[in-house]
Amino acid sequence: MTITTKHAIPLIYLTSFLFLFGETIQPAPRIAIYESIVCRQHYASSPGRHDCKVAPVQEELALLNGIERLSIIIPSILAIPFAALADRYGHSLILAIAIFGVFLEDGWPFLITWFPDVFPIRLIWLHFVFSCVGGGFTVIVTLLHVIIADVVSAEERTRMFFQSRAAGVAASIAGYACSGALMRVSDFLPWAVGLGTLVLATITAAMIPNTTVEAGNKPADEEVMSKGWAERFRSTGEALENVAKLLIGNRQVLAMLILVFMCQLGFDAGPLMLSIYVSKRYGWSFSNASFLSALEMSVELLMLVLILPLLTKFLPAAFQRLSPSTKDKYIAEWSLVALAVGQLCLGFAPVVAVAILGVVIVALGAGQDSLLRSLATEMVKPSEISTIYSAITMLRAIGGSSSGPIYAWLYSVGLGLKSEVWLGLPYVAAGLLFLVALGLLVCLKVTDREGYEPIGERQDEDGDA
Repeated sequence: MTITTKHAIPLIYLTSFLFLFGETIQPAPRIAIYESIVCRQHYASSPGRHDCKVAPVQEELALLNGIERLSIIIPSILAIPFAALADRYGHSLILAIAIFGVFLEDGWPFLITWFPDVFPIRLIWLHFVFSCVGGGFTVIVTLLHVIIADVVSAEERTRMFFQSRAAGVAASIAGYACSGALMRVSDFLPWAVGLGTLVLATITAAMIPNTTVEAGNKPADEEVMSKGWAERFRSTGEALENVAKLLIGNRQVLAMLILVFMCQLGFDAGPLMLSIYVSKRYGWSFSNASFLSALEMSVELLMLVLILPLLTKFLPAAFQRLSPSTKDKYIAEWSLVALAVGQLCLGFAPVVAVAILGVVIVALGAGQDSLLRSLATEMVKPSEISTIYSAITMLRAIGGSSSGPIYAWLYSVGLGLKSEVWLGLPYVAAGLLFLVALGLLVCLKVTDREGYEPIGERQDEDGDA
């Protein structure tokens, strides 16, 4: 292990943990605060205790949450350009800037809701402006994967992806659990803790050794100083042209990107609507609903650190003889089946126990992101890995953003049908979407056993050439 790797890997895990803890501790208190403000404004002319679960309040709450997610789509399209800049000027530098941008993005609605009598609540939708500083969540996820791929060998890459994901899931568990506990003191307290944690994540990201792809792990500051501005702009333009050729000219890559988009669109029904759905249908408080999210994260962590590794190690010999890509494809298919079944359970759950079962089954689909990313890695040359990672993360962000208004509309339709059965309409739609994604993945071709070469050998051959 090199000095760069020795210092970078722990800092990557720590940055991932701090960032995702800071993000997952916020959603439940933010929804509770939004509901409180909307409810107070709805009953402004009649003081006293009121029912905040009435349809007009819930529809406005779903709209606020949905459009807030949709607004992220604007900075998401900057993922590939920012990744190209990071390849030239330093991954950790852009990573730290992006995390600080997310801090500003989350701080804006905090300011708006802290002064609800001064600012209209819908001003929270302008938060996306601040995420343009560094590119936001999409750039952060991309660069965390790119840095890992840059400092470890190809054979260790998938394992490191799972470990990084596990660190993020552990952070999410802690975030959801702490959110529910701190909300018993004040709804604003966990939100403030999340903002402080993002500041710490910015600091740890800046401490990661700053390298570039073009420099061959040469310190980025030295590499940047050796280029003139004209050359920097020209090389950036050439990189963007190569991106377009890769994404348009490779049918496998195009099919994979469509698959990734569909999976993210379906997956986001859970975290987006869970608190609102459980609170409305089963009468749970938002703080208790956040513990349900922690349950999902706990099962997902168990899948990543124990079940998936054991599954790939102890399956029959016939499975073990398959190429790594084929193994990843089969496990990804099983993951999509679990996601489809779990979402449908949530959508049709007559009692909360069935909904909890659905949450657990959804968590069994953990790893589909890393598995699809691993499959995509085999579809491109090593020099194009950063590009494909950026495209995947960008499409996941766009899918997650567009899912907001879609599921908010479906939830409003369910409310209008005057029956609790239809409140789960967003989850039914997500389950059907995963079934379509499963069909696409089954039809997708991967490298067979005869055509497979270890990634490390393929890189050596490229280097010799």
